[in-house]
Amino acid sequence: MEQKGTLKYRKIQRTPQSGENAGKKKWYATSVTDREVDFEGFVTHIADHGSPYSRGTIHGVLMDALDHLQELILDGKSVRLSGLGLFSIGMSSKAEDTRDKVTAASVEGVHLIVRNTKTWSNSELRKKCKIEEYGAFTGTDNTGTSGGTSGGGSTQGGSGTTGGTGSDGQGSESSGGTTGKDDTGDGLE
Repeated sequence: MEQKGTLKYRKIQRTPQSGENAGKKKWYATSVTDREVDFEGFVTHIADHGSPYSRGTIHGVLMDALDHLQELILDGKSVRLSGLGLFSIGMSSKAEDTRDKVTAASVEGVHLIVRNTKTWSNSELRKKCKIEEYGAFTGTDNTGTSGGTSGGGSTQGGSGTTGGTGSDGQGSESSGGTTGKDDTGDGLE
């Protein structure tokens, strides 16, 4: 299968709190996002890579799509965008002692859920990329000094790292470092 990109990783040390390596300092690879493409950059990328549509048309269609996607999921619907994923809304709630005490006031927050599909599964994405080291990093899990460039990492079929999704990614929720942030600064979940 043709590789489409290069993912970069950084070496970090963590001390897992559970599992076979609980309490042991171990080294892991964690993904690095070394640049961000904003919405306008994304529109330009599409227009400059063989699209028959103008930048303005692409911009308008994407803006309308995002507005309608939000409208539908906030109405409690799940929206499947072809092979990309299934978008829906989730919520977090405080615990109540009885069923009758659970009310709308119990809801503490709402968040976007994106479940990837077969063509965007973790195993399919892994097949389409090359992986190389970004640079040396000597921090530990307690320092939080990754420079804001590392995302939630997971080892291929491994354990002990934070973030990531299920073993194959199908039907699992994405968590952590994505660019889809709402006005509270929460990332997609």
